[in-house]
Amino acid sequence: MSKPSRRSARSGMTLIEVTIAMGVLTVAVFLFTGVVASSSRIGSEKRQQSVAAHAARSALERLRGAPFASVWSSYNDAPSDDPAGPGSAAGPHFAVPGLDPRPDDPDGFVGRITLPERDGALREDASDLELGLPRDLDGDTLVDDRDHRGDYRILPVKVEIAWQSPLGPRRIEMYTMLAPGGH
Repeated sequence: MSKPSRRSARSGMTLIEVTIAMGVLTVAVFLFTGVVASSSRIGSEKRQQSVAAHAARSALERLRGAPFASVWSSYNDAPSDDPAGPGSAAGPHFAVPGLDPRPDDPDGFVGRITLPERDGALREDASDLELGLPRDLDGDTLVDDRDHRGDYRILPVKVEIAWQSPLGPRRIEMYTMLAPGGH
């Protein structure tokens, strides 16, 4: 019988080499799985941001398309002054399909339209820097403390979409200034 040559004994992998190779392969698969999962979460996040931006733009277009004189009464918090009777208007809150409300959201809606309001009235003297207030809303060149629901000539508006994404709470805000005929 002949002895095995040194060369044939070295051509096979030892148990240590197999264990190291399996360890390296396991780490590589784990890292690849993490990258795929992360990419999926980021892709979902980008889709949700796109849905939210589209919803905010759509809400602004609905406001621009509404009769200017009824925007305040249709989208404020008070259902009692809705144009077609109490509770008939859209109000300030709206859902956005594909987006989940934040767990701490009190009304359960993702979208909100904010108008310049103080104590239930449309007030020029309200302090809201985001909406550019205080500001003359009725065009008389004065900022006063009266309710301008019936005589506003411009109306600052904020549309906010706030939702819970896979990566945490998110928010998009858009602002515009509505005016009759040119809104």
